[in-house]
Amino acid sequence: MTAMAALVAIALAVPMVLLVANDQRAAFVADLEVETLAAASILSSEPAALWAETVETVSATTGARVVVVDDSLRLIADSDNSGLDRSFDRPEIQSALAGSLTSDIRYSTTLATDLRYVAAPIVKDERVVAAVRLSLPEDQVVAAVRRTQGWLLAFVVAVIVAAAVIAWLLARSIAAPLEDVADIARVLPEDLALRAQESRGPREVREVASALNSTASRLGDMIDRAERVAADASHHLRTPLTGVRLRLEAIEETSTDPAIVAEAAAATAEVDRLTRRIDQVLALAKSDAAALAPEDIDVTAVVADRVAASELLAADRGLAIGADIEADVRVRAVMGSVARAADEIIGNALSYARSRIDVSVHREQAFGVLRVEDDGPGIPSAERSRVLERFIRGSSAAPGGSGLGLALVAESAAAAGGAVAVGESALGGCSIEVRWPLAAS
Repeated sequence: MTAMAALVAIALAVPMVLLVANDQRAAFVADLEVETLAAASILSSEPAALWAETVETVSATTGARVVVVDDSLRLIADSDNSGLDRSFDRPEIQSALAGSLTSDIRYSTTLATDLRYVAAPIVKDERVVAAVRLSLPEDQVVAAVRRTQGWLLAFVVAVIVAAAVIAWLLARSIAAPLEDVADIARVLPEDLALRAQESRGPREVREVASALNSTASRLGDMIDRAERVAADASHHLRTPLTGVRLRLEAIEETSTDPAIVAEAAAATAEVDRLTRRIDQVLALAKSDAAALAPEDIDVTAVVADRVAASELLAADRGLAIGADIEADVRVRAVMGSVARAADEIIGNALSYARSRIDVSVHREQAFGVLRVEDDGPGIPSAERSRVLERFIRGSSAAPGGSGLGLALVAESAAAAGGAVAVGESALGGCSIEVRWPLAAS
């Protein structure tokens, strides 16, 4: 809008500048001619003795130099008080003495500048007795034209500035409500209860706000339903599995047949494995249903607890667990995700390690890092990024897994601004590293 107003104003101003310049010059010349004719008329009606006084008055009124030359080309009056009674032979004086009104521009060697003049005859008793000339440097005419052009330029600038102010006000009336809607849309994934104002801005912006609110409301309802389904599924699946496990344990305790006891123990292990898969699937469903806000979590305390809980199982398998846990490492992570990540990657190391597992927690730049290393077979480099995807398992993976554990860890870390990396450990096996952004101190 500002650019268009500027183009229109400039397009109108250019011909106006030329027109004003021509008109100003014409008006200046016309005024000078009128003043010269008026002076000639006054001088014609006065005796020659009063001409000097009249010349001074006309010069003071017009700002021009006024000279009077008689018919013998002698200077008899001059507003510049130059030497009188000398020859003053000029082409315009001769034309005026011949009875013509003469107006033109010529270069003055005396003044070293262009001179604009008007000369007129002084008539007494129907005879030309003298000539009067009014002259001004052309610089004064140019200055007058430039003053008018300056005012015109100021008007054009004022129009452009006014257009810019109006355009800014109009833009803000549209942009400010849009910015509010954008701010709501930016934080909406973390809080679906937020709503944009539907009463601000033009009709199109209000429609966008209304559509955003409607979408947020529908998404909130969908997430609520998904969470209720997950909770119901958890209840309805866990209850019968718990019953089955209790019966299998009763069989193990009461049966005297070693084969039956072995089968019951195997079935109990399968029930435990199925329970863990159900937990993973439900966690996956909750992860897809809602983006939970990260919280401050003490990684040091969580990992130390999970390492202590794993020591008995490691001892049963003949594995040594080394822990190097830095004190008071606090990160921003989704509630429960740090414990789940520790369980998952420590459990992964317990499944594959041959003799040793090293667990460390430390700060690294702006992140808190949990690293678990083992001396197992490791993961081939070509598969390390793929094992972080859902339902993808490595070629050397132990049977019975689902391919969801590491995927859940990677997704929960990414949701908090962190990441998971799989590599080769210093022990020769697999190294899994989870990092979360450090919490503000």
